[in-house]
Amino acid sequence: MREISIAKNITELRKKNGMTQEQLAAAINVSPQAVSKWETGACQPDFQTIPTLAEHFHVSIDYLFYGQDMVYEDIYEKIFKLTEKKEQMSVESYETALKIFAHAHHGISCGNLRGRGPVELHDQPIHISSEGGISLLGGNGFGAVVTRQYFTHMNRETAEFAGKICAILAEKHTGEVCMAIVSMSDISFSELEEKLAMPKEELRTALDKLIAGGLVVEKVSKHKVLGTTYDIVDMYHSCLCLLFAIMQMQKDSLNGISCCMGYGDYPIGLAGTEEAETEN
Repeated sequence: MREISIAKNITELRKKNGMTQEQLAAAINVSPQAVSKWETGACQPDFQTIPTLAEHFHVSIDYLFYGQDMVYEDIYEKIFKLTEKKEQMSVESYETALKIFAHAHHGISCGNLRGRGPVELHDQPIHISSEGGISLLGGNGFGAVVTRQYFTHMNRETAEFAGKICAILAEKHTGEVCMAIVSMSDISFSELEEKLAMPKEELRTALDKLIAGGLVVEKVSKHKVLGTTYDIVDMYHSCLCLLFAIMQMQKDSLNGISCCMGYGDYPIGLAGTEEAETEN
């Protein structure tokens, strides 16, 4: 456990900023005697004064107490202790992770969830956007953070990649067939037919389009009783899971979820190509 050294830290911060005890007292609206008692260790600042001190010196409350900020390893250790009793990859472990994410979301959103209890922090779709990035939080088990810098990787190849997937999923029944395959790997034709309650001809047509588009692979199952089965192609599996999750979150939000991403232009990599240079 780290040693609390608030008396020493206040003294060092005051001297570092070239202030006397009287000047610090005047700046934060306390008596010089109070500052003197803090620095000698006779008493500590009350809970209302501590944030004021931290703000005045432009440090964290952690720094006031310990002389250093909480580092990543400290946070990791606290989270690990919170989750280690849960079975790895279990529903409970994911629920715990989502609650942790909800608190992080609460922090980066400048407290726009203030007043809600820990259990209620992720009970409905919530979205924030700022110059730093975007954050999505959903009550059905979805959370994501995307920094603004990530969008610098977007370019025409991104658009072409997205266009290919979207075009295939826009075909009749391909979206629901794809979701069914995502939900149950190595699924057979008969299982798909039963799961979707879809006529054989329409199911076959949708499968053929997904296979031709490279999103789904058809294979002979190692379990002979299943015969031919279907799986999402590995390179698209996570992408499609996240895509459907985001769409579900959007649908669940009664008023929709808008995104402004702050002010200014996006640094999307569409300029600087030969076509753009020709146009200019």
